[in-house]
Amino acid sequence: MIIFNLTFLKPNQIEKYSLTRKQLLFNYNSKNFIRKTMKNLFVSIFILSLSTAQTFSQSSKDLLREGNGKYKSEKYNEAEILYRKSLEKDPKENRAVYNLGNSLYKQDKTSEARNKYNELLHQTTDPREKAKIYYNIGNSFLKEKKYRESIEYYKKSLRLNPKDFDSKYNLEYAKRMLIVEQNQQKQNQQSENKQNEQQQSNSRQSENEKQNQKEQENQPKPKISKENIENILNALRNEERKTQKEAKAKMLMRKERVIEKNW
Repeated sequence: MIIFNLTFLKPNQIEKYSLTRKQLLFNYNSKNFIRKTMKNLFVSIFILSLSTAQTFSQSSKDLLREGNGKYKSEKYNEAEILYRKSLEKDPKENRAVYNLGNSLYKQDKTSEARNKYNELLHQTTDPREKAKIYYNIGNSFLKEKKYRESIEYYKKSLRLNPKDFDSKYNLEYAKRMLIVEQNQQKQNQQSENKQNEQQQSNSRQSENEKQNQKEQENQPKPKISKENIENILNALRNEERKTQKEAKAKMLMRKERVIEKNW
């Protein structure tokens, strides 16, 4: 005969057992979740560090290339910002300095553009590069209508690159504009001189008139005797009587003519 030894659990013991099992399952799942999360985090950090290192090594050239794209699209302000960022990464990038000067020139910031071009003159020894820089400096002066200065820099550019057609053309243009400016200045000066002469002439005439008036006022008035006065009055009376007689005669004649016309 087999005897089974059964152990019966109380209700509260069963509840405690079931809760303990749930806790074990939750703890197990939580540990797996944390392991996976930490693993993914380490992988992300590793990838990010690699991409960041790659970005820092290529950022200057990438910014320069992006700036060139903006420049071609005539977005010169955005190109300027990208060139400046490129120079922050690599201050020795001459192409970024040169293109930055060009973007400033396109925005009419001619003085700032010249500063960038002058920086390059001390950093390059290539004659053709220097010829381009001199040409751009000449253009900046030409844009400001400073023809003498532009002529000087076009000549410097042609000394280093005598075959540069653009420098030759702009040099002749600047020379002609300088002649036009000088002729205009001469005309303005002549016109100003005429105005001054006219004003001086008017002033002298006015002074002469005032002087004549004073002289006339200062001249002694002629003295008239009583006899002369009586003679003058008699003559005026006689003239008045004569005039009245002539007026009456004319009135009669005018009246007769009117009657004859009506008749």
